[in-house]
Amino acid sequence: MNFIHGSWGTNVVKRGESRIARAACIASVWFLRALLCAVLLTWCPPLRAQAPIPAATNPASKDAGGFSPGWTLGARFEGDYSGAGGIYDLGTALGYNFSRHFGMDAGVPFYFVSTPASTKQSNPGAVSGVGIGNTFVDLLWNYPNASLNYSSALHLTAPIASIKKGFSTGHATWNYTNHFDHAFGDWSPFLDAGVGNTILDTKYFTRPFMSFGYNAAFTGGLEYDKGPFSLQAGAYDLAPWGIQAEISRVFRCGPTTKCPPGGASHNRRGFTSSNVTTGGADLVRDNGYEAGIDFKPVYYLDFEFDYSRSTPLHLNNYSFGIGINLSSLVRPRAH
Repeated sequence: MNFIHGSWGTNVVKRGESRIARAACIASVWFLRALLCAVLLTWCPPLRAQAPIPAATNPASKDAGGFSPGWTLGARFEGDYSGAGGIYDLGTALGYNFSRHFGMDAGVPFYFVSTPASTKQSNPGAVSGVGIGNTFVDLLWNYPNASLNYSSALHLTAPIASIKKGFSTGHATWNYTNHFDHAFGDWSPFLDAGVGNTILDTKYFTRPFMSFGYNAAFTGGLEYDKGPFSLQAGAYDLAPWGIQAEISRVFRCGPTTKCPPGGASHNRRGFTSSNVTTGGADLVRDNGYEAGIDFKPVYYLDFEFDYSRSTPLHLNNYSFGIGINLSSLVRPRAH
């Protein structure tokens, strides 16, 4: 799931906070089911948490006061649909802000994945799955300033989820992300920069695969924030180095599936025909552009609709996010 505190990953570090509804029927089915679960979560503390935390506790918040000390709790359902498949996740994140500048949270995402019809037809046994993702812990820093807002996050995961389903790389992973922005009235240019040993999902792009290998990620753009609405647009670049591994989320080797042999590959779309693909840096190198709209009608509810385009993969991604701030359940005066 997306790193909610970040560019909710912008799972990167978010600006202001941090997703275009899917047209596919299967996406609608999952949406209705998970939305019902999200509504139920507002009445009792959920048992699972996804990788991101709710909008109100985003480290890149423009609130000059920084974090609000105390417990935080949020639920979120989000998804990403493209020609490579649909990735949806549901969860909550429980956290604690030790001061106005430092906090942490932890949880476990729950995934729903749909496999493209083309993949099912060519390999009937290559089906995607449903299940929990890796447990995570986020360490968060936030230093708002009139001259320059700065926030950062260290995202750590433990490999408890299924590699076969593409919910884990089989290794502990880490990502360190940094966010900078400066407001000129309602307009805020921003820059996100990070490094890690896996590609961090963002609110714009939940990839149809996970990766294991070193990479640096950069995003730059502009945000317009006006009342309950905010608009963002920018471009991103992913610069990996060394040996990389792709673990497919939309293809897993079933008992009747003939998987391609191992060995180094240069096929960027190997995730559509193999559970695990390895190769050099070019295997996962990526760049493109993205845009989104965020609507927060009340302090505890957040809606996002986003679009991104991966240039090397020729992939259009449509994503959404629904976040609910449940902090009042653990901190009655939390707004």
